[in-house]
Amino acid sequence: MSPAQPPPIGPADAARMLAEVETANADLARRARAPLWYHPALGLLVGAVAAVQGQAIPLMLGVYAVFVVGLLLLVKAYKRRTGLWVSGYRAGRTRWVAVGLAVVTALAVLGSALLAREHGLTAAPFVLGAVVAAIVTVGGFVWEAAFRRDLRDGGAL
Repeated sequence: MSPAQPPPIGPADAARMLAEVETANADLARRARAPLWYHPALGLLVGAVAAVQGQAIPLMLGVYAVFVVGLLLLVKAYKRRTGLWVSGYRAGRTRWVAVGLAVVTALAVLGSALLAREHGLTAAPFVLGAVVAAIVTVGGFVWEAAFRRDLRDGGAL
């Protein structure tokens, strides 16, 4: 015995269902907007990690702890505001933004440590930290715009 086959869907029903999906995607894209302060806060947290390279280990560990707590609070605020949470590395346009930001941040942190510890350029981490903070802030807005565009175009969470 074969399982019962559902009745075929007619063109009118298919069009109605597609319109419902498009409406749901557009609604989700409208909801997926972080608070205005979210991306600058993330930029400051990431920039601080780059800025403390070359400092005493206890200070670095303290900033890392603030970074982790700050990230947890940002996730909580985003979930409260939008009702969802999405990996930054999800498939779609956003992946390229997230990977680019991760590479820039990693290079800045490593460069900060190298310049401070190996070459004695103690101001370099602060300069690179400020640059990273600005890049991550702008990149956060770019990521959000790409995510919302993906949702409007029918991409999955």
